[in-house]
Amino acid sequence: MLQSQSPSPPPVLSKRSGRRVRMPARYNDFLPGSTTHLAHMPPSSRQKRGRASRSPSPAPIPSSPASSRDSAIEDTPTFTTEPDNIGLYRTYVRRPTHIPTDMLHTLVDAPTLDSGLPVDKCPDAPTLESDTPVDKHLLHGPPDPEPQFNYFSPFTNPSSALLMAYQYSGTNAKSGAELDRLPRFLNHPEFHAPDTIHFSHTREEQRLDKVLETVDKPFPLEHGWKCSSVKIPLPKEHCQFPSESDAPEFEVGGIYHRDLTDVIRTAFEDEVFMTYNTTPFTQHWKVGEWVQEVFSEAYASAEMRQAYDEVNTLPRESGDNLERVVASLMMWSDSTHLTNFGDASLWPFYLFFGNESKYTRGKPTSNACHHIAYIPKVSHLYII
Repeated sequence: MLQSQSPSPPPVLSKRSGRRVRMPARYNDFLPGSTTHLAHMPPSSRQKRGRASRSPSPAPIPSSPASSRDSAIEDTPTFTTEPDNIGLYRTYVRRPTHIPTDMLHTLVDAPTLDSGLPVDKCPDAPTLESDTPVDKHLLHGPPDPEPQFNYFSPFTNPSSALLMAYQYSGTNAKSGAELDRLPRFLNHPEFHAPDTIHFSHTREEQRLDKVLETVDKPFPLEHGWKCSSVKIPLPKEHCQFPSESDAPEFEVGGIYHRDLTDVIRTAFEDEVFMTYNTTPFTQHWKVGEWVQEVFSEAYASAEMRQAYDEVNTLPRESGDNLERVVASLMMWSDSTHLTNFGDASLWPFYLFFGNESKYTRGKPTSNACHHIAYIPKVSHLYII
């Protein structure tokens, strides 16, 4: 059953002239690079309303002979989207399996922003129809079995764990904004008010400290963490060696790390995969008869398209009809200060996926960063 739309708010009239007051265009919130429907897909209601003022869909811009590659993908038809509000459109080398929805409220966390409808309920969210229904389990796997252990360990109960999560998240000083976050924990399905009658912050903190005393707990093996060591060949003063293998070695132990393949598999099996761009494209800006290529995201770069072509031109085994995509890995490493007072620090090695929008990667609450390794510091090293 369709629900009627809420009535528009009454216009604001000027007290002096009586004319309608309009919001300046510079205050309109919108995402310049928002995606649109493919040209062969039915347009949305918003596109129908603005089609009269739009120019026809531009044809794909042919590539120069110098940049053409001898690839089977070049023989496949391209797909071009319609220009959006400011004239941006995309050209895909092949029909994408899905187009992530880039809505303003999904990319920013401004407290004054009206979030509006969720992404899956937004009428302007781009979708791609398929001839065959997609089984949800094929994308995300079967549902996880019920846990057979105390998942709230080391805390007393789930409610205590939730309160401790509230205590150690956010800022150090609980302001009004932090108080607004508390109902989200209190309304959690696992929160039970009777469990908090005898809640003690000191007791729960002692239980947490007792667990952290174990060395391997911060890097649990069940989460894919491994502990390894590496040997580094070092120079020696006033000595010359025939080869690098003959030089003295220094072994650095205590390096905790995770396999890249495990991190990639976990990310692509998670629901966040639906926000990844798996089919690279070229983006252009059309104003009248003038067309200019736009460089904005990693998945719209020439390097991404080249890697996509190379992966899809590799030989396939018989019966292999799976889609091949490129996982764009962005590695970073820098020292991280841990305390407000003192010099305690870590040297993490972390990963971002270039398949995700740079706006999402820059939003702290999106949890787009994946920890890969922690490098121990080695200083004051002398070889005698």
